[in-house]
Amino acid sequence: MKKYLLAMALAVTASFSANASYIQGVTGADMVGVEVTVQLLQGGEESATWEFISGDMGGAFGASDWALTLDGDSFGDFDGTNFYGLFSFINGGQDIIGITIEALDAGFVFDTQFGIGTNGSGAGREFSTDLPGAIAYYDDFVEDELFGTLIIDAFVDAGQSFGFLTDTDALAEDVPAPAGLALLGLGLLGMRLSRRNK
Repeated sequence: MKKYLLAMALAVTASFSANASYIQGVTGADMVGVEVTVQLLQGGEESATWEFISGDMGGAFGASDWALTLDGDSFGDFDGTNFYGLFSFINGGQDIIGITIEALDAGFVFDTQFGIGTNGSGAGREFSTDLPGAIAYYDDFVEDELFGTLIIDAFVDAGQSFGFLTDTDALAEDVPAPAGLALLGLGLLGMRLSRRNK
């Protein structure tokens, strides 16, 4: 009897395990809570938290007059004339030498694989920019091509702006499957019947 109870407990645990899944089509308006930090040329850094603006637009706004915004789907697109879903960085204040975007704690990941991945995250987009000399890399590995942080090493003069593309997906926890609930119910019923037979 103990073997059956142990097997049931393992089956129920497996059926209820929370597997991460990913929601595509994240817009600038969705990314509330993402932390953006800039490194200043004169030393030190400054952070701002992403907030909703309107419609599909959101952004983070620094105290020293810089802003990172996104209007539309973060996957982005280019129709030969215009960019859509372009992250836009505007520096109205001090010279900046780096930008770090921490998305994981807010429930988002950067999807860097352009083709369809095997983890359900769909097509992604690796960093690309129109800013000469900018180098970017991803940190906080999640799985496969997914990362929690984007770090951009770039010199951005006061008064300069630039755009870049990268894809973000939202994390979503799977809810327990109906089979898990059925197993739990059968297990409780079996325990009740075994006690009654004793």
